[in-house]
Amino acid sequence: MIRVAIDAMGGDLGPRIAFQATENIVAAFADVEAHFYYDRREFAFPEDSPSSRIIPVACHDSVSCMETVDRSLFKRKESTIYRSLVDMSEAKTDVVVTFGNTAAMVALARHIVGLLMPKLYPALIREMRPNPLRCLVDLGANVHCPAEMLNGFALLGASYVEARSDSVANVALLNVGVETSKGSSVIKECYKRLSEQSWPKFSGFAEGFELFSGEKNVIVCDGMVGNAVLKASEGLFVFLLSQLPKHSVDTSAIERLVQAESRHGACLVGIKGNLVKGHGRSDLGAMVGAIEYGINIARTNLYKKIEAKLTQQGVL
Repeated sequence: MIRVAIDAMGGDLGPRIAFQATENIVAAFADVEAHFYYDRREFAFPEDSPSSRIIPVACHDSVSCMETVDRSLFKRKESTIYRSLVDMSEAKTDVVVTFGNTAAMVALARHIVGLLMPKLYPALIREMRPNPLRCLVDLGANVHCPAEMLNGFALLGASYVEARSDSVANVALLNVGVETSKGSSVIKECYKRLSEQSWPKFSGFAEGFELFSGEKNVIVCDGMVGNAVLKASEGLFVFLLSQLPKHSVDTSAIERLVQAESRHGACLVGIKGNLVKGHGRSDLGAMVGAIEYGINIARTNLYKKIEAKLTQQGVL
């Protein structure tokens, strides 16, 4: 039985939609047990829940997406995100899926679950395409990144790709051009570090158009750039879908292609547990997709495979 912890608070549509997504999940997966963490001040768990595999976990607090993270966060032990991470750290669940505050999630994951290695900073990784697997890392877990941190993202991204697929990781740093003379001093320093390492395979710089095609399958950048790139890509897709019908273009085939190729949610790699961050603006379908992704990585206990890959390469 896969035990998935769902932090129902924090998403723009609220816990009611998260509960609907949870109902859909347990109906679709007979081997999944959903632990539903909710703030009892904002949601009343239905007494006539349709499945005994939805386990209510009533909490007295939740962290909103609008809150600024400070030291008081670590005292909020009755918040939904705090309790869900504690339960995973105690092996009561196999994966946590949250749609809430990214900064709070990262801070508490480091505090409660722990890092695979000191100074190997956790990063959010997103599968841009599943087959062949292509990833972008980081997506917003870290905004200000020195060269050492970017180098760590490359190691985590490479281990993710090689743990999740049969592909050999081929890392590149996202830059304004592929020429070695271009980029910031931080990017150039990271380029030097990666060039001197035997693993992973490093192919220099990448430009934005290489995110979705080409031989480079792990694109590394700081969290601010990664988040902007991802949301710009999503925004462009939504815009095109809204405009094409005006020109009598049938968008159904495009929508099916994107649905088959897209992965809802991002994985926080570098911690001692499986953690998925869904988009705060997720609708019902996107919530279901993020939970499915969490189930998928829990089936293989992804963080242990990443740990094994890093150990094999002498990183840990």
